[in-house]
Amino acid sequence: MHLRDWKTVAAAALLAWAGAQAQPVYKWVDAEGRTHYGGQPPASLQDAEPMKLHGGGAPGRAAGPRYNADGTKKIPKEVQEFGEGLQKSLGTVDSQTVPLNCAGAVANIHGQADTMLEVGQKNVRDGYMAQADFDKAAPRIREAKGRYSVADCQSASGGKRAFYQCMSSSRNHVTGCDKQFKH
Repeated sequence: MHLRDWKTVAAAALLAWAGAQAQPVYKWVDAEGRTHYGGQPPASLQDAEPMKLHGGGAPGRAAGPRYNADGTKKIPKEVQEFGEGLQKSLGTVDSQTVPLNCAGAVANIHGQADTMLEVGQKNVRDGYMAQADFDKAAPRIREAKGRYSVADCQSASGGKRAFYQCMSSSRNHVTGCDKQFKH
């Protein structure tokens, strides 16, 4: 799966995911001025406050103030902004290099693909994503997930090996590693 595919799938899942979570989400700016989002701020930032993210409405309604033309829920502006920031954050790679760990890399890839599928299904149930959009994206995620294995990692070279090494870090996401190490 190439970056545009991972990004498309991740974007659809992340935007709606942001509004559906019950756990607090924090936004903070690090010492270099970069904005970060996460379930917990760094321990050094005691003054970080949770963002207020709200969804609303019921699925299956006609288009209107809270619904898109296809009957899915509109995502509130603050949730869209959060999702865009999260997507940007997932597109970056941690600068700390870790040793290649094929089992860990494959587990990270598979886990992230599974999470995208689970979130996509939840988004359909909650009315944030049309079933047809999920049905279009899900086979691509499953197909991509099936291409990554420990044996493939062990025999990889060049950009593909660099991708697996990038995915050896649990801090990285497939969108960021794929963007940096095209394979």
